[in-house]
Amino acid sequence: MIRTAFSRRLLQAACIGAALAPGAAHATDVLDFAELGTQSMGRGGAWVARANLPLATFYNPAGLAGQLHGASVDVALVIDKVCFTRAGPGSTMQSGVQYPGEVCSDHGPQPLPAVAGVFQVMEELGVGLSVAPPSLYGSIRFPETVSAPNVAGVEGQFPSPQRYLLLESDGLFLNTTLSAGYAITPRFRVGAGFIWGAANYKLANANQSVSVTQRPDGSYRDPEITDVHASIDVTDLFIPGVVVGVLASPLNQLDLGLTVTAQEAFDGHGDLETKSNYWTGTGVSGNPTVGNSSEAGADLAHFRLANPLDVRLGARFHWPRDDAPPLAERDPLIDDVFDVEVDVSYTRNSAYQEAMLRFPAQPTIEIKGTGGEAPRNADVPFKLKGDTVGLRVGGDYMVLPGRLAVRAGGWYEPDVQRPEFINVALLASQRIGISGGAQLRIEFVDVELAAMHVMFDEVDNGGNGRVLAVSGDAGATPTPNRSAYPVNGGKVSRSATILSLGATARF
Repeated sequence: MIRTAFSRRLLQAACIGAALAPGAAHATDVLDFAELGTQSMGRGGAWVARANLPLATFYNPAGLAGQLHGASVDVALVIDKVCFTRAGPGSTMQSGVQYPGEVCSDHGPQPLPAVAGVFQVMEELGVGLSVAPPSLYGSIRFPETVSAPNVAGVEGQFPSPQRYLLLESDGLFLNTTLSAGYAITPRFRVGAGFIWGAANYKLANANQSVSVTQRPDGSYRDPEITDVHASIDVTDLFIPGVVVGVLASPLNQLDLGLTVTAQEAFDGHGDLETKSNYWTGTGVSGNPTVGNSSEAGADLAHFRLANPLDVRLGARFHWPRDDAPPLAERDPLIDDVFDVEVDVSYTRNSAYQEAMLRFPAQPTIEIKGTGGEAPRNADVPFKLKGDTVGLRVGGDYMVLPGRLAVRAGGWYEPDVQRPEFINVALLASQRIGISGGAQLRIEFVDVELAAMHVMFDEVDNGGNGRVLAVSGDAGATPTPNRSAYPVNGGKVSRSATILSLGATARF
């Protein structure tokens, strides 16, 4: 039977896109930038050994011990750009139209808010609560069509070349964390917290409804007119996790921090919607036949994506002023001349080998307008090279003690991307971030600003990709229900700029 389904591409979009969802908010997760929090961002994410604000609830709960009552609000604005240039098989459409050079995502700036509070139960014990999304680059939206000349040289609109990989990923993810930190001695603090994550994601891409055969010259062409638009809407309201942290001060000038964060995978259920014959010859959405898995039963799409384990170790050297108080009571803006922190982090990115997307054998999910049904197994391979060890360096200089500080930092993550598996929704090439910021104290409120720019190495597989689109041909070779040629041949580039504004009040 023909199984037109939902694309391994949709899935890939899903998987990668949803990967855009459930990753825990740690900088070495390949889906994230250096964590939220304006102060941390301005220091290039080097903060695990400082951890002196309410967001320590999530990033190092040992830092809650010794903090005064307080609350913080941070808003990051993410400006992310992803571009794809198609090459190799399928870079020409069945109509003979050649795809234009580069197509880029066009989603506007996206806000990521975070709120946190800390309550000093006693001098040695602090309890914190935070609500924040992961530090993801955010939603991605590519144009459904691009402008290109047809075979007669007349400019027109045609389906975009990355559509089998991703058209759109969007949604909402929040982690609510309740933590406590306790000072066993003034020089040794510990902390732990429980994370409750919840997420909903909407992901879309295109599938091939018919199998495409090789042309006499050995080439393949994308079958644009018969493509199916597919989207999933999946939800997981309970993604549990834990965070544990340690802070030690073996010297008056040296703080050491350690944080371990583990969170369950995103494991969501929801519906699949398909629109057959979506693009007409002009590349404009026509009058598609719409099918929805909810007609067969509720929540028949099952999607799962790993959440990598994250471990971070940091060392912070700071120069106290002559009249600095005991360790547990120090306020860096008042009591330090400057500080410099170096963090090393390990993230188990090898967990991103594949993402699971499954549909039941019964009841079947009909893909209306094609005579096919959703396949039972639409898992997506990622095949990242392995785990990641990242580096963070940052620090503050107190320009006006108790009033004004400036800061800067940077971070580095090595390449774990296999070029043959590149995708517009996830690029795990070498990444470098640079940042800066400032802190101004007005009475009992600290106002902070930060900016970060993230640079990715461009990855070009020369047209030799290995990601296949879903085909409507159950007898397709060499892989049933998959295109005979890869659809991710070409080049992917990415860059991001993040601006952040935060305020913390102490009571």
